[in-house]
Amino acid sequence: MEARVEKLEDFATETRDRLVKIESRLEQTAANVSALQVEMHKGFAEIIKWMVGIAIALGATGITVITFVLNNATPKAPAQPPIVIYTSAQPPVAAPAPKP
Repeated sequence: MEARVEKLEDFATETRDRLVKIESRLEQTAANVSALQVEMHKGFAEIIKWMVGIAIALGATGITVITFVLNNATPKAPAQPPIVIYTSAQPPVAAPAPKP
């Protein structure tokens, strides 16, 4: 009977030592996880910043291209000579010749 009790005491001592090692590893793991969370938060913030910047740049570029295309897609109509209204008191003046 004493041999069994001695074995149990040895097992309890060994278990206590293993538990201390496991707890120290758990503390190290918790520290590593918290450091990883901080690093991931910084990374996500940086990615969001770049995505917003790229979206703004692409929007501005798109508006610029569309404006350029719409302004230059069709040929310009020739300018018409101004309409001149003469009263009966003034002699008529020859209108300028239209430009080709």
